Amino acid sequence: MVASPSGVEKFSALFKSCEESVQVFVISSVKSSELSLLDLLKRASNRDERLWSRLEKSQASWNELIERSIGRDDMLSEEIDSSFSRVEDILRAVWILGKADSASRGYLEHLTASFASKMAQRRLERDGYATVAVDSAQATEGKVGEIEKGAIFVVGSLYEAEANKDASGREREEGEGEYTAALIAASLSCPLTFWNSKSLLCSASRRDVPSSHVIDSLSYSEATELSFFGAPIVHPHSFQPCIASNIELTLRYWGDISSEGTRISLKGSSNSGSTVKAFSVVRNVALINVEGSGMSGVPGVSSRLFSALKSEGISVIFISQASSEYSICFALPQSQANRAARVLRREFSKEIERGAISSIEYEGELSILAAVGENMNGRIGVAGKFFSSLARAGVNIRAIAQGSSEMNISAVIASSDSTKALRALHSVFFMSQQTLSIGLFGPGNIGGTLLEQIALESERLRNEFDLDIRIRGIATSRKMVLSEEGIDLSKWREELEKNSLAYNEDVFLSHIKASYYPHWVLVDCTSSEDRAMQYKSLIESGFHIITPNKKASSGPYEYYQSLLDASLHTGKKFLYETTVGAGLPIINTLKDLRETGDSIKKVEGMVSGTLSWLFNNYDGKTPFSALVLKAKELGFTEPDPRDDLSGMDVARKTIILAREMGYKVEVSDLDVESLVPDNLKGATKDEFLSRLTELDDRMKDLYEDALKRGMCIRYCGKVDGGKCSVKLGEYPLDHPFAQATGTDNVIAFTTQRYYQQPLVIKGPGAGPEVTAAGVFADILRLSAYLGSRI
Repeated sequence: MVASPSGVEKFSALFKSCEESVQVFVISSVKSSELSLLDLLKRASNRDERLWSRLEKSQASWNELIERSIGRDDMLSEEIDSSFSRVEDILRAVWILGKADSASRGYLEHLTASFASKMAQRRLERDGYATVAVDSAQATEGKVGEIEKGAIFVVGSLYEAEANKDASGREREEGEGEYTAALIAASLSCPLTFWNSKSLLCSASRRDVPSSHVIDSLSYSEATELSFFGAPIVHPHSFQPCIASNIELTLRYWGDISSEGTRISLKGSSNSGSTVKAFSVVRNVALINVEGSGMSGVPGVSSRLFSALKSEGISVIFISQASSEYSICFALPQSQANRAARVLRREFSKEIERGAISSIEYEGELSILAAVGENMNGRIGVAGKFFSSLARAGVNIRAIAQGSSEMNISAVIASSDSTKALRALHSVFFMSQQTLSIGLFGPGNIGGTLLEQIALESERLRNEFDLDIRIRGIATSRKMVLSEEGIDLSKWREELEKNSLAYNEDVFLSHIKASYYPHWVLVDCTSSEDRAMQYKSLIESGFHIITPNKKASSGPYEYYQSLLDASLHTGKKFLYETTVGAGLPIINTLKDLRETGDSIKKVEGMVSGTLSWLFNNYDGKTPFSALVLKAKELGFTEPDPRDDLSGMDVARKTIILAREMGYKVEVSDLDVESLVPDNLKGATKDEFLSRLTELDDRMKDLYEDALKRGMCIRYCGKVDGGKCSVKLGEYPLDHPFAQATGTDNVIAFTTQRYYQQPLVIKGPGAGPEVTAAGVFADILRLSAYLGSRI
């Protein structure tokens, strides 16, 4: 880790940031392919002629590294050159003998550790710090030198290679200095920190579960379990001196020295909110199953089985046995499976011949998934939660095991399911139950504004209400961008532009519907009728739907009713508050009135922001056509203003209101007054705009006639006793409709309770900000339904 210029600088910064006046460092051998010398031994053993050029290259690499890391140092360079002369002598001897012994290997490893240590020493000495170098034997006896302020460097290691293997039988890349460091810490009664070059210790591997979090603390028992299952923890062999001396150690990651890492102590911490501390997985595992009715009640079968494996040096890492003793299954590294099966068939050949043992078979391509945590002990339902989560994720379990301490639950599964299984379990045990996996269709004006609003509020919602909103997919009709843990909404436009894929409906939906997320939501901010007609099937497949798209609620009544029925039967919500009145609480007010027993007589309203703006601003002086063109310029109208002036937008909203009141109506049942003259309905958009002045005389006459009677004109939709209409009407100047300004929507509810004076809702009814806010409110409304504290 210190064998690079950046590593030396990082080491110096780390040394200076620590408060201790004297620090002890145990430097391990260098693993870099360019700087490690072990490959030279292999080449010498094989009498590879390329050995000598490789030797020269290694020597040059070390000299170059020193100059780049600490500048020119003639004394250290001479020492390296002298050391490489001795290395050459060793390699010539190995060449002659054809093999390398452990002493040669140990010397070369010690040499690279010494080089790295001296570079770090020189760096600190140049900054004015004292340094001392001692060998490991002296250090473990507590003889570490006498300095008041500075660093003590220990070179050389005391460890057993066999004690440094994980559950898969592979040696860990780091570790030979850890036991030495633990012995030194014990002898000095001081805290110990282990640095690794792989990763922080997280609740699951971040390669498999990117949202996993750093574990603050563990007990030595928990650390031992996780270490066995391949987590980036030192081997338990290195814990022993610390446990004996009751020393706390810390696991830290060289790639992120700002992180405090994980503390390990005798008791750990029982304050964790989760019963499970972490999940880990061992891959490349095989499961051997020994079955036979002749095994039941026969003493010594298990002893013979495991003794036979032990005699062949085969490591067993998981055992499960039926209580009937009919079968024993165990897991082991897949590389040993074939040999283990042969050994057992030979050991039990007589039992196989007489049928006492019916089969000894193995299955490969498996993984062991383990949940570890002392808090699991005595907790009811943990195992049930573990296995039911895997079942919901569609993961088949081959075998299970749980120790009597209840600190570990392990399951053997297919390797192909391991990532999916880890994510499913992590989401259930660690992810907020209010986490929403959201896919958004249509990142235009409304959709884009919604994403920006969520970006501003997501952290507050997560911190204050445990509500975790994750936009995991954004799609247009042509492209999509997907993210496993949630798109960074501060740069979603850039992501959609640079990292998008061609839109694929099946891929998009299956991504949002990840089994390891508790809730799936689709937000449709398009005006697509085809998309709206998919809502029913999407709800039936498990999605909640939130939308400002009016096409579903105002489409064929039979489909609308089937959509509500699907929502009722599945428990998946269909929320569409913004289909009428943008962000105004119109739909929910109507629902509340009906559900609390009020009888609704009439609902009437200005529900088009565009038409509201036109008639709120029309004074008979400015031509109506000029106002239409200004509204188009301000972005208040559709690209073709006839889409607003036709009244169909108001008609759809009126239909939605009527259906919410319980009436079975279709758009075709409405009496809709279009403001577009018949002779302009078939014209092109450009022709219509050029002849827009043909609307002016009629509008001026209507305005002036109404004004003579002390009235104003407003374009409204009305549901009165089951009869629906959409038209331009006259209202008194003191009427709520006459008081509207800008793009205000105004809705008046005349009910049994609000009969003398209607209940009026008034506010902005157009614009992406208010509509997006209404959709956002529906997301929060859904979250409250799902159990959020919001």
